[in-house]
Amino acid sequence: MPLEFFSSTEFWTAAIVALGGGGVGAIIGAVSSRRKDTADIAAQACDILTDSVIKPLREQVGEQEGQIEHLEKQQSKYFALTAYTRSLFHWLQEFCEITEPEFLARHPKPSLPDELRADIAPETCSRR
Repeated sequence: MPLEFFSSTEFWTAAIVALGGGGVGAIIGAVSSRRKDTADIAAQACDILTDSVIKPLREQVGEQEGQIEHLEKQQSKYFALTAYTRSLFHWLQEFCEITEPEFLARHPKPSLPDELRADIAPETCSRR
């Protein structure tokens, strides 16, 4: 009977002797091979992730850094132009006051729009 075979002392003695020899080596080899396969699969997954996700993101970040630098240069030029224009118009106002005082009475200086005040004349903004 098959069940009697597993309950016999001879079977278990033979199984233990077999495992003590090549059986344990085979089990260790199988586990090692499986771990190596798992490590290789993980390395491949990491390479795929790097190539398909991380590398394009790094390129995109690099492009955005270039765009930000360009915009910062443009902003710097805008602020310089605004400061120059503002100084020029203050100079023209003083010139008009000296040469023809009635001109400003007839043609008052336009007021600065509130939405531009913080960028062009931050010193005129009320502090809250």
